[in-house]
Amino acid sequence: MICKFILTILVCCLGIFSLDAKDLKVLMIGNSFSVCVGTDLHQIVRSCSKHRLELTSAYIGGCTFDRHAANLNKAEADPKFKPYKVMLWDSAVRGSKSLGNLSVNELLKNNSYDIITIQQGSIQSWNYKTFQPHADELTAYIRKYQPKAEIVIQQTWSYNKKSARLLPHSKASLKFDSDGMYTRLKAAYAELAKKYNLRVIPTGDAVQNYRKYVAEKYKSDEIPEEPHIADVVGSRHGDYIHLNQAGRYLQACLWFGFLFGEDIEKITYVPKNIKSDQAEILRKCASDALKGYQQIK
Repeated sequence: MICKFILTILVCCLGIFSLDAKDLKVLMIGNSFSVCVGTDLHQIVRSCSKHRLELTSAYIGGCTFDRHAANLNKAEADPKFKPYKVMLWDSAVRGSKSLGNLSVNELLKNNSYDIITIQQGSIQSWNYKTFQPHADELTAYIRKYQPKAEIVIQQTWSYNKKSARLLPHSKASLKFDSDGMYTRLKAAYAELAKKYNLRVIPTGDAVQNYRKYVAEKYKSDEIPEEPHIADVVGSRHGDYIHLNQAGRYLQACLWFGFLFGEDIEKITYVPKNIKSDQAEILRKCASDALKGYQQIK
């Protein structure tokens, strides 16, 4: 009797503790601003053994809402049309797996997801007029085939101030600076979130938090030139649009906290080429962004 009693208590306790564990299947319908989170996110989840994540990326570089909507329609008419490179990361398995070229249509029809993320292409992220009616079409299609999944918006980020798109005398200039791009894209994503009552992963806010940290730590003429210090967007190769290694870690920490409700500042996984003191700052910037964002629900 005593053994049975102890066994019953153990089973109940295990049941209680397992309530906090999550087993999530997430699909990202996006572009280079989403696929980059796969680098570190599954490893962060792996380091927290109680959770499991299957993260699928449907990727086309620079893909915007209008192109996603057009791809849905084209794939409905022609099942052979498979424009997305699809990758899978499983926190239970090291590394990633290519699933080849597929359409979003077949991913939504043939699988079951807990969360599906969407986002605008970065070049149009600041202008809500470019979101519609294409975001409407994408959202409606997702809800048709994945009615139980939560649709979540990833708020993307503004470019590094050195990007040609933000230089005032560049032919490609958007006619505003990095802060101006951030303010506009933040408002655009908030409008989309309000329309559909969607939660937002505030990646752009986390990036901006890091920029504020750098500005406060260094005087403007003393900020190191190394892009991985001065900004989490940009690399030594002249790419002033995409996240560098520090930025990808920042993004992954934020996603982990958002998806699993965990304290970001307690994450123990750190990529090899990021120093522990910088990793601590990146986690703090991500944590502040998540805590500070006013979600619709």
